[in-house]
Amino acid sequence: MSVLFSGRRTGILLHGSKLWISELASIYFAVTLAAVLISFSTIIIRNEFTIYNTTGQITSKKSDRIILAHSLEEVRERAAIIELLRSITNGKLSDESIVSLSDIVLANSRQYGYDPLLLLAVIRVESVFKATAKGRYRSGAESGALGLMQLKLETANEIAARLNMDPLSNEDLLIPETNVILGAAYLTTMINRFKSFKLGLLAYNQGPGLIRKTLSENAPLSIRYYRKVLDAYYDLKQTSLQLAARDMTASSLHR
Repeated sequence: MSVLFSGRRTGILLHGSKLWISELASIYFAVTLAAVLISFSTIIIRNEFTIYNTTGQITSKKSDRIILAHSLEEVRERAAIIELLRSITNGKLSDESIVSLSDIVLANSRQYGYDPLLLLAVIRVESVFKATAKGRYRSGAESGALGLMQLKLETANEIAARLNMDPLSNEDLLIPETNVILGAAYLTTMINRFKSFKLGLLAYNQGPGLIRKTLSENAPLSIRYYRKVLDAYYDLKQTSLQLAARDMTASSLHR
């Protein structure tokens, strides 16, 4: 290697080539800058990855808390329905039937978007929670309506076919679980068909044919059944609130 001096530029001769000091400084600066940028980029990427992981963990924990809160709410709601049924059935249903009925009422109310107390109100008006109830006309003759939600076999089998269930017998309708599943589905069908909760409830009780005929004739509807169900609903609501208040008082006293 030899150093060359000239009147204009100073350089270094390396293997027969000239590498000027100014160019060497530029290259050094560029390499240094690239190293700094790479270092910063690595830090940024690492921080972004950490933030991403942390955000994912926070989101996961929030999701877990939401699921847990929802599960706890379902447990509380189930316990409240069981306690309410024990309070109002007065031994008409076994404890096993009460637990099973609570699960069915809750499942169907969620599926169809009802307040579970509404289904309980319909059951109360229809059968007063007597699983083996058999409907009668005012004359005393049996109407053919059976079970908790007072379904007739023909109607029940129409609903059962839509739900891909096997054909039913009268004895099947005296099983609380079967009766409530079909009753809730039939009530929902009537509400959807008439696009009205009130008309659907009346059709459930009086039959869709009679409701259509009454509406087509612009005749007044008999809403006695509708009022009875609403009265039963508000009564159940009040009883449920009283039981909840009692449990809260008892809980505070034991602390």
